[in-house]
Amino acid sequence: MDQGTRGELIDRWDLRVFVSVPFEQTVDRARDRGTAAAGSAVDTAETADIERSWRDRYIPAQQLYFATARPTDHADIIVYNDQLERPTWEFRPHSSIHRI
Repeated sequence: MDQGTRGELIDRWDLRVFVSVPFEQTVDRARDRGTAAAGSAVDTAETADIERSWRDRYIPAQQLYFATARPTDHADIIVYNDQLERPTWEFRPHSSIHRI
């Protein structure tokens, strides 16, 4: 969970950065991390467990967090990390939005 944009902590940070990744990519990246950590001996059941865990637990928890805390509303910078090698970001000084 993104601690920097939780309601009770918002005023405690000088800079709030939110990293955005589409949910489907988070599943792909979790699967990649799981298979990389296990080496070449990963079976289909392990991969399915990773995906199931992500879809049944992580994504619903993130959706609830986004709906209740609305972290992007409070972020000073949003990093769009759709492409690992070429992230883009949005800088929001004093409520005005600038794309960099």
